[in-house]
Amino acid sequence: MNYPRRLHYALLALLLTGGCGDSGLSRQVGKSKDMFPDQESWVSNILISRDGLLVAKAVSDRMVKYDAQNLAHLFGNVRIDFFNAQGIHVSKLYSDSADVNMLNNNLLAFGNVVIQSDSGLVLSTTELSWSHEYNMIESSDSVMFVTPQLDTLYGVGFESDVDLTHWKIYHPSGVTGRELVNEF
Repeated sequence: MNYPRRLHYALLALLLTGGCGDSGLSRQVGKSKDMFPDQESWVSNILISRDGLLVAKAVSDRMVKYDAQNLAHLFGNVRIDFFNAQGIHVSKLYSDSADVNMLNNNLLAFGNVVIQSDSGLVLSTTELSWSHEYNMIESSDSVMFVTPQLDTLYGVGFESDVDLTHWKIYHPSGVTGRELVNEF
């Protein structure tokens, strides 16, 4: 047997047996597998219903879902439309990103969050949660609430129904351009 052929066989044997030992690569692959999403889509829509009626529709540029976390992460131009118990559109929310809990359908929006009711009320904050069960929104961050008459209320903490008709602002302060009547 000539020398090049023996070298060829030796290299082949080395390659075949080199894969038998644990180089740690299998452990690294297992860890990196968890870093990749189970599902990913662009220009995604998530529809959330209750008793067969649409209550929320979330649209975003990109959605990433991790089954182990039971969360769908929405990124880029997030818009969530909310509907009342009769299926009528009542408000829309805009944010940089949002998480939808796939177990209870609750939502957490963050980054430049603005919710606008169809009646003209506008709330701005940095983080806002929505409860699917109670159809309520709340924030524990600083908020700015603007009425159609351009009254501006500020506070830290907010809760409301999704059409912004029954709301509470905690630690409020505000500004109005209207003349106030002093009844004291």
